[in-house]
Amino acid sequence: MAASMNNPTPSRNARAAAVALVVGGPLNLFLHLLGQRLGPLSYLSWLVVSFGILCFCEEMGAAKPLNRAGMVLFAAAFCANTVAMLAVDPAIIVRAQLLYAFAVLGALVFWSVALMHRTKTARAVGAVGTTVGAGALLLLLAAHLLLGSVTVLGFSQLFTALSEPGRPTFAALMVIDSLLCVWCLSTSALLWTTRLASAGDAAALSAPPRSGP
Repeated sequence: MAASMNNPTPSRNARAAAVALVVGGPLNLFLHLLGQRLGPLSYLSWLVVSFGILCFCEEMGAAKPLNRAGMVLFAAAFCANTVAMLAVDPAIIVRAQLLYAFAVLGALVFWSVALMHRTKTARAVGAVGTTVGAGALLLLLAAHLLLGSVTVLGFSQLFTALSEPGRPTFAALMVIDSLLCVWCLSTSALLWTTRLASAGDAAALSAPPRSGP
């Protein structure tokens, strides 16, 4: 009995989130690498990622501020990705891509901080995600403030393309999608292995059962 309480079975929602993230994350990255030729299929993979993230937020607690903040930013990223796929004006596309980059990184930072309020493995994943996500976000901001001086990870391409819409933005977007892919894989493992319990829940599960009235 104690062993089953310490190792609970993942919920249906957690399993659905894990499968969607482990499939959608790598597929989204791979299809983006192939360029615009597979736009509809790429967008389908983005929808799979979105479904997984919705389930993840439900599992984490949709009413909690950090998770809500991440969802607001992800909604912005969802809209930006949709606009970038449908638009034909290069100026609109690059603006949508810039919003997508900021919103995805911001959402990953909020969710990673939320993971740091969990236990053991989830806390470690959250710490790494927060460090990497915040670092990438700072580099993106630096590329904006020091246009032409900061070219790390190709982020300056996004801001250069604002004045020259025909310029490629591939490198920067691949970095963003790669970070999203790694985060999806890490989170799917946490979901499938039921390691997203909060510190209070974990303490309750590990506490010895009471004896007597």
